[in-house]
Amino acid sequence: MRSSIIVGACFVVIAAATCGSPTSLPNPCGNSGAAATVSATDAITFTPGSVTIMHGQSVCWQNVGTVSHTVADNATDGTIFNSNLPAGQIFVHTFPSAGSFGYHCNIHSSMGGTITVN
Repeated sequence: MRSSIIVGACFVVIAAATCGSPTSLPNPCGNSGAAATVSATDAITFTPGSVTIMHGQSVCWQNVGTVSHTVADNATDGTIFNSNLPAGQIFVHTFPSAGSFGYHCNIHSSMGGTITVN
């Protein structure tokens, strides 16, 4: 009887560790091959707000919160890149040419950032 209680207690501890906060989950952006990662948060921000990469490299946006977001370029109203970003999901875009690319969340107008491509 005593050994079953100990085993049960260990199971609860393991389950809590794997079902906890999103930070305990694997990092999908880390596996994407992207040169930079931008987090979309429940605080209605993209973090960091600006990143610099080389042409031909990718940026991975990861929604680390529970609120849905989008990622859309400013220059052409979303025709270069435009993606939904539900909670826990990622969006990866490769930038083939140099320039400065502003982007925003279509759901939260105050939410935006800049990608500088050298």
